[in-house]
Amino acid sequence: MRLTAATAVVVVAIAGCCGSMLLVSAAQADAAAAGGGIEDGWEYVTSGSTLKLSHTKSNTRLTMPQVGYGTGSQQQAVTTQSDASQTKALWAIELAPDSESASEPEAARGSRIPCGSRIRLVNSDTSHSLHSHGNHKSPMSGNQEVSGYEGRDAGDFWTVECAAKGAAEFWLREAPVYFKHVDTGKYLQSLPNKKYRQPISGHQEVSAGKKADANAQWMALEGFYFR
Repeated sequence: MRLTAATAVVVVAIAGCCGSMLLVSAAQADAAAAGGGIEDGWEYVTSGSTLKLSHTKSNTRLTMPQVGYGTGSQQQAVTTQSDASQTKALWAIELAPDSESASEPEAARGSRIPCGSRIRLVNSDTSHSLHSHGNHKSPMSGNQEVSGYEGRDAGDFWTVECAAKGAAEFWLREAPVYFKHVDTGKYLQSLPNKKYRQPISGHQEVSAGKKADANAQWMALEGFYFR
C-alpha cells in the first residue's frame, strides 16, 4: 500500500472484525502541523498503528538505513534523515508484554495509547526493533548507542512520556513526546550537529542521552492509524 497526497479513511478487516484505518501522507501531516487541524476522531496514536516519527528540533524522520555500525554492538544503525517519503522510516507500535496496559482490553489494535505506556517500535522494512543497551557507545557523540535489533528482548522497551504542558491522558498525534529507555533510563535523541558522511551522508546520529530536552522530542506524523 502506498501513501498518497490525499488522506483516506477506509474500512479494513482486522482479526475477523471491522475497524477503520487512516492513511496520513506527508502532505497531510504538513498541513496539520501548519494549522490545518487533525481529522476528527483521529487525534490519537493507537496500538497497532504504523507511523513515522519526526525529530521536532531538526524535522527529520527516525529511520533504519540498513547499514551496520562498525563499532559497538555492530547491529543495524538507527539515524534520522530528511526524506519523509522513505519507507525505512515506518515503525509499527507494539505494547510491551510486561506493561500494565498490555493486559487490559483497551490494548487491542486501534486502542489509544496512554501516556506512560511501555512500547516496542518495530521497523517495517526490516522487522528489527528499536533497541538500546548501556554497554555500547554511539560512534559520533559517545552517548549510549541506539540500534536496530533483529531479536526481541527487554532492551527494546521504551516508555512514552507526553511532553506538552497539561498533556492529555493519551499519546496525541502532532504532539511532542519523549521515549525513555526502560532498561537504562536514557532518552531517545538525535543531535543535529552529529551527521554521518558516506555511505549515509547527511543522516543524523541517533543515541540515548540523560536529558528529556529539545534533542529528545519526537512527534507522530505520517503513517497508518487504526481505531
